[in-house]
Amino acid sequence: MTESHHPIDNAYCLARISEGDEHCFNLIFKKYRDQLYGYLVSVTKSREASEEMVLDIFLKIWNGRERAAEIRDLEAYLFRIAHRRAIDFFRATKRNPELQDAIWEAMTSVPGLDDADTLIHRKNVEQLIKEALNQLSPQRKKVFEPRNLEDLSYAEIGETMQLSSNTVRNHLAAAVQSIRAYLQKNKVLVFLPSWFFEKML
Repeated sequence: MTESHHPIDNAYCLARISEGDEHCFNLIFKKYRDQLYGYLVSVTKSREASEEMVLDIFLKIWNGRERAAEIRDLEAYLFRIAHRRAIDFFRATKRNPELQDAIWEAMTSVPGLDDADTLIHRKNVEQLIKEALNQLSPQRKKVFEPRNLEDLSYAEIGETMQLSSNTVRNHLAAAVQSIRAYLQKNKVLVFLPSWFFEKML
């Protein structure tokens, strides 16, 4: 695929997209589609589903283009959406037990360890994730949930909670670290890169 060697200015493109510029939208699509697709395939193990999710992510951008200029960190924003689409995918696979078993086995296997350590039953993983969320302090949970479920900005969360953006950022970072530590403590060996957690920030 032949692309321009000139760097793409995300802020400029987002401003143009907010005005309905399809060319800038296509530039952003070409810049990030392969990264998002690769990430989603590594998590879901489904090429077809990943292709659909990538298209859905960019459709969300286009349909909400009037507010595109408000996005400050486009890459983080895109990967947060991808993270949520992956979660939705796993929820949907509950209707297909064989597919869910195959995905969870791929995600929880680590070469070199015995089966007891590397294969964690999906229900146990789901329960531990719920526990990790439930053990957050009320303040951290109030920051984490709107950020990761409603895609609110630091400023929007801060306005609701009467906190500064920096305070919101600190609470969110502490929440993500707490979730990660809880999963590690319980030996949940999930096949996810470290920056997967960073996309929750």
